[in-house]
Amino acid sequence: MITYNTASDPGVEWSVVRLAESITSYAPTASERASKGFWVGDEFAQNTFLSQTRLALANLRDYEGLPSMTIQVTLFEGGGYAIGIKLLHCLADAQALMVFMQQWASACRILHGHSNSIPPKDKFNPIFDPSLLDTKASGDINTPTPDQSLITKARKLPLHRYDWWKTSDPAYPSVMIPNTTNSKPPPEYLTTTPLSPSTPAPWATWDFSKPVSYTQIHFTGPELDYLRHLARTQQEQNQTHAQISRLDALLAHIWTLINQARGYDQSKEKVYLNLSLGARTRVDPPLPDTFIGSPIFITHVCSSGEEICNSSIGETASQIRETIRQFTPDSLGAMLYDAGLEVAPQRLWQGFMGQRHTLITSWLRLGVYGVDFDGRGRRPRYVHAVMQKMDGCVQVMDSGVEDGGVDLGVYLDGEVLGRVLEGVRLGDER
Repeated sequence: MITYNTASDPGVEWSVVRLAESITSYAPTASERASKGFWVGDEFAQNTFLSQTRLALANLRDYEGLPSMTIQVTLFEGGGYAIGIKLLHCLADAQALMVFMQQWASACRILHGHSNSIPPKDKFNPIFDPSLLDTKASGDINTPTPDQSLITKARKLPLHRYDWWKTSDPAYPSVMIPNTTNSKPPPEYLTTTPLSPSTPAPWATWDFSKPVSYTQIHFTGPELDYLRHLARTQQEQNQTHAQISRLDALLAHIWTLINQARGYDQSKEKVYLNLSLGARTRVDPPLPDTFIGSPIFITHVCSSGEEICNSSIGETASQIRETIRQFTPDSLGAMLYDAGLEVAPQRLWQGFMGQRHTLITSWLRLGVYGVDFDGRGRRPRYVHAVMQKMDGCVQVMDSGVEDGGVDLGVYLDGEVLGRVLEGVRLGDER
């Protein structure tokens, strides 16, 4: 249950911090990062710009008096500022966060005298109505007699069902047990309600003690065009028909490099590319772009390490595109129906990380570098998605330079990341 606009609502925490250092001490400009092809961001101190107040339900238990959102404004010596926001992911994904940012920036521009900056009413008008998503399910999610045909359809989709609650699984990290316990309903509820089928999570493949490095890799528009052209040419040779996008080709390229760098070129074991997808545009009729919530899910592409390492970009990009194409409005309806019947959906993990998994999360086409608070048209110096350093995470972001390219925030074991950077440029794409 979510409550808001009540007398006891803790609201949004707001804080202002001043630093003695200049803005240049923390991150290079977008053009400086792009000109070198990549930027090693291990020294970027993201926590400096974030409130240290815990969010409500951060441990899945405590919430009283805790905010669901914090905003910290950091002022630098010599001018410039940073805005650091923490927001519960279950309440808002990146798209919902950007609705807030654009509304806030628009209000600030008006205060600076730019009255013509009021956006069209439907562009940034937030719609908070979780029941809208429920209506996209293909059946009644409150039914006492579930439709097995819809459940079967949903469970044929490429969606992991890793069980977070099975603490007895081999190599289950004991550090996670308290939060796991907090995520469960009362025991008396579970004794009368059967849990849906699940699979053990591959905990042994995720070494939490291993240090993870972060690097942002820039790909220019021409580089992406070259990758797509290469992939489509290879696709025609293999007589496959999925319409490969620039992002498909880029993800195929980076996933191949990661698996090669991890040494899987002769491995028969499965490797996974976990893809975070949004549901707003995939249901019929679509949800508004300004729908507030976190209507996202994670699908995956699976193959042996050997096969991915030795396949062409076109072959792997076709696999990615064919996987995404499975999520039609009809299949989304079945998936939402199945999820709506779950006792506790948080029990099932659709994604994973570690040595055999790569997780893609995308902030593309959200206008992150178009946020303008004072109406002078200045672009942010650096936009950073707050992430814990976890092995196998790749975050896709619109570029801070206007060259039609993108930035990849890559989190990997340091040695693996070094090998990825050695092969990231194909040589002819510029």
